[in-house]
Amino acid sequence: MFIAYLVYKKSWIGLMGLVLLLTNALLLFDAGIQVEPYSIVYLNVLFLTTCVVFFIWRYKKETSYYKSLLALSDDLGDDWFERMPAPRYQFPDRIVYNLLENIYEQDQIKRREDQSTQQMDHNDLVSWVHEMKTPLTAMKITIDAHRSNELAQRLHTTWLKIHLLLDRQLYISRLANSDSDLLPEELKVNDLLREEIRELSTWCMEKNIAIDITGNTTSTAFTDKKWGGFVMRQVLTNAIKYSPTNGTIVINVETDANQSTVITIKDDGPGIQAHDLPRIFDRGFTGENGRVQHTATGMGLYLAKEISKKLHIQIDVTSTVGEGTSISLLFTRKNSFEQIRQSVL
Repeated sequence: MFIAYLVYKKSWIGLMGLVLLLTNALLLFDAGIQVEPYSIVYLNVLFLTTCVVFFIWRYKKETSYYKSLLALSDDLGDDWFERMPAPRYQFPDRIVYNLLENIYEQDQIKRREDQSTQQMDHNDLVSWVHEMKTPLTAMKITIDAHRSNELAQRLHTTWLKIHLLLDRQLYISRLANSDSDLLPEELKVNDLLREEIRELSTWCMEKNIAIDITGNTTSTAFTDKKWGGFVMRQVLTNAIKYSPTNGTIVINVETDANQSTVITIKDDGPGIQAHDLPRIFDRGFTGENGRVQHTATGMGLYLAKEISKKLHIQIDVTSTVGEGTSISLLFTRKNSFEQIRQSVL
């Protein structure tokens, strides 16, 4: 910064150099002034020393405020203006401070407007989803009343897909505030699974897909029923979507050495390409399978991963092309989510 300061003050340095040069010329060439040579040298040394000391003093004085601003810029946060040092001088520190204050106030106004717009969009979306559920419920009642009708059975699967998409949209809109909606409790894994399988049974019947539950089905897991069930539903939905007709989905429940419950859902679908695997939890990523399945949105696994982070569920995927995909959900016994549950009890 010192070099930059010298460059900024080059006109002052030039003026001082010119003054020193003219003084020397006057002393040397004016016949009326009699000065010893060593006095001229002394004058030059004294002048230059004074100039150097002056510049160092002014450098520290004039740049201290800007050094504070540079240090602040390395750690900018939402409260950057509150942490900004007060100006020491009216000029130019106060001008810079006032400029940054105006920028901060304009930014706050824009943020409030954006948040207000987002909240209105969010409310509109939630309202729209709830309005859509009313005719869907009527449609479901009609379908249930004509279960023996083949056309009604076909419509039931379509109804289910629309219902799942709307339900997913509701969870997306609630995701940002989901922390306040969590209710951790110990749940029977078998009950959780059967409830989600029952929800998706029509789709399974349409594709004639069998679901086998194996392992320690009496296991329990500490999780939130609604959000934990949503994670399982997303994994099961993917398994059904990519399973071939007449396929089988195997769900294995285990308790490992650390007393953690592991639910593994394996399908016999096309599998996931190795280069797609690291990105399957990215928002909107559909991969090669998604290009074949035109209904893929790339949101299901993204939501499952995001909600799993909040619920402290470890989610892992293994897949072999042509042999299927296996997704494991690990519910650890000791995690902060369980600690919250115990503090509530």
